[in-house]
Amino acid sequence: MRADGALRIRARERRYSRSGSGGNSMSAVRQSSEILFTSPSVTLMRITCRTPRSGLTETYETQRAWIGLPLSGVFTVVSGGEEQPIHAAVGVVFPHALEYRMRHPCEGGDLSATLGLAPEVMQEAFPLLPERVTVTPLDLRLRHRVGVMLAAAERGQEPLAIEERALDVVRSIARGIGCRRTSGVSASTSRTVDRVRTLLAEAPEIRWTLESLGRFVGYSPFYLARQFRAHTGMSVHRYLADLRAAAALRRIEAGDASLAAIAADLGFSHHSHLTATLRRRLEVTPSMIREQLRATRRTARAHQPARTARS
Repeated sequence: MRADGALRIRARERRYSRSGSGGNSMSAVRQSSEILFTSPSVTLMRITCRTPRSGLTETYETQRAWIGLPLSGVFTVVSGGEEQPIHAAVGVVFPHALEYRMRHPCEGGDLSATLGLAPEVMQEAFPLLPERVTVTPLDLRLRHRVGVMLAAAERGQEPLAIEERALDVVRSIARGIGCRRTSGVSASTSRTVDRVRTLLAEAPEIRWTLESLGRFVGYSPFYLARQFRAHTGMSVHRYLADLRAAAALRRIEAGDASLAAIAADLGFSHHSHLTATLRRRLEVTPSMIREQLRATRRTARAHQPARTARS
């Protein structure tokens, strides 16, 4: 990226062969990537995956450690015999030289940001990083920081400011990994709860009940509520509310001006319910979030080089 902060974009379209749900069937997948910012310490990209519902992909190997920051959609990562659901408001750390596969259980593809860090920065941020895919707990504050970082990069804010916002995101992920609790449930129960998490993330706007979710996985409402909290550390209701709030952040960041429409589309009872949820979780309101995003735009303009008139 040039010193003036102009975006350097590299759009690539790649086709992967992915195993379909039928076992031997293969489906072509298109994925595009866009570099939003790069410096000696940090590279920030946006990845758009237009993948239909599919089975396991071929095996990939990471060439260096990197961080995934899901923004929308749902997919799973399979590595070391473990399959983990990935959705908005989590951070995903892929260590160097890791083999993994992916699965897309839902239609619609997904959108993510990725952070690549210089090796010394990665080592300092994650000195005890395990040799497996590590996923943070659902964290709405992390998702908000990611949105502000992306806005700063997209609007060409000063490179130093973008780097610092990126490292704020990295610190949040490191804290989330450090606070990860050991699930007190069996592997089979973890897989079942993860199916419920995937269902909630795929359709957070639905007014789910414990009975309807339990029927989906063969659990009673009481047993589901207990096992979900044991595995995630959160109630089903809190998890769903945070997924809805993460989807609302995406709409606000995209410039959707109608708070009432956002609330109605995502299952909030009223726009004041959405506002109250964001205030409780983030200590900010939608108007404050919009002002933060506008502030990054004003700062970016202030650092754009002045044009000189040609004679």
